[in-house]
Amino acid sequence: MAHSASEPAGRETRVPVHPGTGSRVSVVICTKNRPDDLAQAIASVRASGEAGQRAEIVVVEEAASPRPISGVRYVHLAPKDLGFGYARNVAVREAGGDILAFIDDDCVAEAGWLESLTAPLQANPKVLGVAGAVLVRDCSRIGYAENILGFPGGGLRYRHATGGQVLPTRYLSTCNCAYRRDAIRQAGGFVEGARVGGEDYLLAEKVSTLGACVYAPAAVVCHRPRGRLGAIFRWFARRGESEIVLLGATGARGDFLRFLIRSSWTWRALVLLGALMAWPALVFLVPPIAVLYYGAMLWRFRFARAYPTHRSAWWLVPIVKLTMDLGTELGRWRALCVRQPR
Repeated sequence: MAHSASEPAGRETRVPVHPGTGSRVSVVICTKNRPDDLAQAIASVRASGEAGQRAEIVVVEEAASPRPISGVRYVHLAPKDLGFGYARNVAVREAGGDILAFIDDDCVAEAGWLESLTAPLQANPKVLGVAGAVLVRDCSRIGYAENILGFPGGGLRYRHATGGQVLPTRYLSTCNCAYRRDAIRQAGGFVEGARVGGEDYLLAEKVSTLGACVYAPAAVVCHRPRGRLGAIFRWFARRGESEIVLLGATGARGDFLRFLIRSSWTWRALVLLGALMAWPALVFLVPPIAVLYYGAMLWRFRFARAYPTHRSAWWLVPIVKLTMDLGTELGRWRALCVRQPR
């Protein structure tokens, strides 16, 4: 059944209640002009296990014309570029579940994904949100290096840090997470003004102040990797823009501002330039400092050597990290210099 978000819609079928839990689960996918990716994501959810087969799938698509999809609840949005915050809020309103699981259209759910993602919510009513693991596969070394560093959605870095245990978290990404519907409502839904991204960060920040959120390492999706330094640079430039926009919306503004200053390469470059102007002889220390930085980064992320899929990418981690940082810095300055549309 296809309908516009502005039109009332009846349910074709009732959302299945999962045996022994009493909870209804909806899987939400927001998409824009990526029908092949979307079809693969839907198929992976259904193939992931019994929970995926039984769940209601809600697709909110921004496209020139509707493309109804059999077996899912399809909602068409006119191409007005209102952002993912708006699309996700439409999906929340349209979904029938008590628990809403989110997966991106360029992700593939692994076996047992939905069972593992919703298990903490089913087991403990005090848990309001669950983040899952986001990995990559069959990609270039650059893609694996990005994943070692924790992207997308925490990547291998987050998953390794848990030691296989379900642990508390404040960071949930909509490429793989689940919330209680009531928690989303109490948090005020997704921020629709975060046009360049970060709406999921803001929601996670708000929900985690209302109650417990956890990270479930067994709930795995594989994200399509960027795989090239240029693509990584552009994505992090967008991320940097988002950070400046979010500064006015986050509740922890002081902490967030300190993070922006602490991670700024502009600030580091100014400090280095000042030191070199005061003591020109220090220029001879720049190469060994760069070598030490490279070595320190490799040491910090040495855990990746334990993973056969990621091991060969370990030596690229400092290069990819620098690419991320420079892209982020460019995005921050772009956001500061260009007035954002309201």
